[in-house]
Amino acid sequence: MMIASDDIAALRAPDVLQAYCATALGQGMRHGRLTWYRCPYGAHTRLKLEVTERDGCGVAFCRACNQGGTVFDVAAAVMGLDVRKDFPAVVQGVADTVGYTLRTDDTGMLKKRHRKRKTGFSRPLGVVTPPAMKTPADKPLEYLPPDEEAAALAAVKRLADTPAAVARYAVLLGLPPDVLEYHTGTEEAAPLGLLGLDERGRLVYVYTHRPAAGEPVRVVGVKTRNLPGAEPRFLMRGSKQTLWGMDAAAGARHVVITEGESDALAVRAAFWAWMEDWARNSPGDYTDDATPAVVAKPDAGTFRDEWARLMAGKTVTLISDNDAPGRTGAEKTASILQAAGVRRVFTWSPPVGIKDARFALDAAHPMLLAEHILTNRKRFHKTPEKNDKEKR
Repeated sequence: MMIASDDIAALRAPDVLQAYCATALGQGMRHGRLTWYRCPYGAHTRLKLEVTERDGCGVAFCRACNQGGTVFDVAAAVMGLDVRKDFPAVVQGVADTVGYTLRTDDTGMLKKRHRKRKTGFSRPLGVVTPPAMKTPADKPLEYLPPDEEAAALAAVKRLADTPAAVARYAVLLGLPPDVLEYHTGTEEAAPLGLLGLDERGRLVYVYTHRPAAGEPVRVVGVKTRNLPGAEPRFLMRGSKQTLWGMDAAAGARHVVITEGESDALAVRAAFWAWMEDWARNSPGDYTDDATPAVVAKPDAGTFRDEWARLMAGKTVTLISDNDAPGRTGAEKTASILQAAGVRRVFTWSPPVGIKDARFALDAAHPMLLAEHILTNRKRFHKTPEKNDKEKR
């Protein structure tokens, strides 16, 4: 079995090593940029395997037995294999553990390099599809009804059936695994937006709408998150037709709008922890509708007038990234909301030095993040200067 070099390079990524160690070695301990796991080489039980990143590659090193290497070296030790002699089996073991689909040549035969043809390209080692053709695995998952709607829902089921992929993306995004798992339930989580896994192992944000209770979930768009290092970072189709999780905002008094779906997952995790603490410690004061509904814009600058009209009568808190595009996008969105008649609009961005809501969740207890959002948000007001500029 021959394994594509692109797949080997993708599996060397730092997040893959983190996901593999978290799944195969158990819960690690994070300290700064390093994470420590149980060592697969020696008999010691303390967390001595240091996992970090070097030149874009995940590397591990045990401080007790002075052994380590890439994810393949760690996997070989876990599986009891020789990383050189049994390399294909080691790679397959890593891919199975983190939920990555390999593209392989099952003939196992190396072919000789041929001379350059008149077509203008030479045939390299291995079996390569000609440039004019593409296999289904090379195509991005896009929403083209009705067939691609079924593909998107199949991606949701694929993620639900692949716990290793959930663990991998939980590490990559810095989110609790149970939050990702919840968003693969098409019945309960459909109003909140769904998560899926495409054939190439990429995370898919599925934009959904349920017209009425009891009716089937409809897919209105998808947004595919490319693997680390790939360009473009996201592939979108139809995802700007609505907000991710828009149905959840229909009956809510307070709606939180984040910049992107992964931030929405982080803020939901924070508010769910806050809700559980409130219900446990003050059951007499707790009400189900007190927890804000969390939805996501597809990007910093996109927000439509029709979305703003759906927020009439609600309190809206906008959460932006801690950068200029994020703050500008939040201010633009706030202006659109106020123009549509939404009177209570707040903005919140992470503290200095923290990029976005996901990093804020990673830096604090989820309940503390929820409390920080509610107590440090700022009321948005249009200034006369802004109104004058808009009139001009």
